[in-house]
Amino acid sequence: MFCEICKKKITQRRHLFNIFKRSTHHICELCYQKYPLLPRRSTIPIGGGVLIWNSLIQTSDEISSLAHMSFYKPYIIDYILNYNSNILILADHFDYKMMEIYDNLKLGDIYLITLYDKIKQKEINYEI
Repeated sequence: MFCEICKKKITQRRHLFNIFKRSTHHICELCYQKYPLLPRRSTIPIGGGVLIWNSLIQTSDEISSLAHMSFYKPYIIDYILNYNSNILILADHFDYKMMEIYDNLKLGDIYLITLYDKIKQKEINYEI
């Protein structure tokens, strides 16, 4: 298998306990250290509900989204156990334009999981 970011071959040490286990990660150790997972959860009030936004990586670089897709699993389990009445949206990127669209649609409570965080300013002052 090859790394989706640097395109180098990924090698794993095989032993008796993992000889038949398939590797699900498409990222090498060097690229994982270069683009580490920095999970962040934000709650944003939108029209008709709340947007619970989980962001995995805070970077502005354009990298392959397939490399980090195997890290969705704990967030999907969290959604199933705690937020199953909300709408689940999986996206690669999230920006202000998408936030305005979700605000104008008034879908209710939304559980959003994104790989890459494109918003520079985290705090937004809302007028009530």
